[in-house]
Amino acid sequence: MLYQFCFVFLMFFNYSVLGWLVECIFCTISDRKLVYDRGFLLGPYCPIYGWGALYMYFFLTPYRSNPVVLFIMAIIGTSILEYMTSYFMEKIFKARWWDYSNRKFHIKGRICLLNSFLFGILGCLFMYVFHPIYLSLVRGISEQTLIVFSVFLFFGYLTDTILTFSILGKLKIQVKSIRKDSTSEIDYQIRMFLSHYNFFIKRLFKAFPRIQILSEGGNSVTLAIQRGLEKIEKERKKYREKIEKARQKRKRKIEKIKEMIKTTKSQRKKERLKKRLRKVIDKKEV
Repeated sequence: MLYQFCFVFLMFFNYSVLGWLVECIFCTISDRKLVYDRGFLLGPYCPIYGWGALYMYFFLTPYRSNPVVLFIMAIIGTSILEYMTSYFMEKIFKARWWDYSNRKFHIKGRICLLNSFLFGILGCLFMYVFHPIYLSLVRGISEQTLIVFSVFLFFGYLTDTILTFSILGKLKIQVKSIRKDSTSEIDYQIRMFLSHYNFFIKRLFKAFPRIQILSEGGNSVTLAIQRGLEKIEKERKKYREKIEKARQKRKRKIEKIKEMIKTTKSQRKKERLKKRLRKVIDKKEV
């Protein structure tokens, strides 16, 4: 029983990683820059691909002998999976994670014909190329090694999931408490939240550039979040510049005092300068 669970989880995990890799490669080519922050979670995996792989494995293996039927069933199954994922994530987190409204033949912006077609191709590649290779590799691993490795990955994945849901839950509560007609309150509340979770939210916006965070009244506060991120980044840049200026000023002061020590002839004055130099070096004086 444990081996079966580990076998299934390892399949889910590996195809989630493979899906993340495919998305990163596709986005890197389309955006013409290195993209590595895809996916809902912090780690390098996209769970929707893992669930899609499990659907293919458990439900579409009987159609392996008929590529046309397999292709159609892959389109239907993965489209339902993508639609339901979008729907429930919006209901849970009050956020629209992707939107295909600008593409032709879409359904409520949750799925579109192009993506469904590509998922159908991926389904055929899974069944005829990827999965046979994967099974041959897994069968070469002993049961004990597979169990230990899978348990290790499971707890890592579980920790990532709990952390992500915790932060997004706090974001949902924060957004829910904002009055929809108060722009200044939105800015203030969002910036306070972002000051604690800046890294995670920035990564989220990179992974889902079309994300729309919804307030209690159904209005999007995504713009306020982006504006808050920009303000925080500007403040950090100003702070770094201020620190750098202070460092350069201190460096010049140290050099000046050292030069004065070399040129002065009075021993008493030298001692005072040395004492002052130690204060500057110890950051007691700028």
